[in-house]
Amino acid sequence: MTEKSPASTSRTDDSYRVAEMTWQEVDAAVERTSTLLVPVGNTEQHGHHLPLGVDVYMPEAVGERVAERSPALLAPPIWYGVSPHHMFKPGTFTVSTETFQRFVTDICASAGEWGIENVVLLNGHYLAQDPELEVVVRELRTKHDIEAFHAPLVELFAEVAEEIRTGEVSFHASEFETSIMLELLPELVRMDRAERVDPPEESLPLTDYDALGDNKVGWALTAERMAELTDTGNIGDPTVATEAKGEALVDAAVAELRSLVDALEADD
Repeated sequence: MTEKSPASTSRTDDSYRVAEMTWQEVDAAVERTSTLLVPVGNTEQHGHHLPLGVDVYMPEAVGERVAERSPALLAPPIWYGVSPHHMFKPGTFTVSTETFQRFVTDICASAGEWGIENVVLLNGHYLAQDPELEVVVRELRTKHDIEAFHAPLVELFAEVAEEIRTGEVSFHASEFETSIMLELLPELVRMDRAERVDPPEESLPLTDYDALGDNKVGWALTAERMAELTDTGNIGDPTVATEAKGEALVDAAVAELRSLVDALEADD
């Protein structure tokens, strides 16, 4: 482990966004921290009422709030991911599994060259690219000597989500994501266009997190199947979303992530 300065437990300035820092500032920063937060998402359709950047806006905001309160650095977000099942609506981008894994691995490995020892991948595109990010984590640990962690946003706030949810199904661009966006970027939410979309009962193992449970093996949706499930693009009920729910979800995610960062910094 790289020896850090005694000031590593607190931030002495407001510099934590790598993209806004000079190389000298980054060089100085890795003297106080060895942890990099990397928001990972995708640019994809989120119904009639949410912008395409939801899966990036969410993890970036959580990472920002943690970086503000810890020594950790915040990497520029990754805007493109694995999303073939949303290609039935315009504005969606997708890359192959191989491209995504190589790209994310190379980004994180390059950070290791300037002293980063811990990388936390904040995943805002839950389930769809979980398998790919698990491979990235394994490669970073085994081939690049980086302690990497996969932190799906929905798992960081899972306990609170079950306490506050009122919708029966919250899968895509529905109660949780809409609530979080009302808290983070309300000016980008078109609640007047929000519609409840109840998927067919036979689709619930694929479109409801509760029905899915811990068994994520075989989870996959094609664009054709998604188009059959929803005409608007969302699945679930975004009309029950509130800013207060979003605040609770974000606060929970920040608290969980902060605990991980604190533990990593203490170990170093």
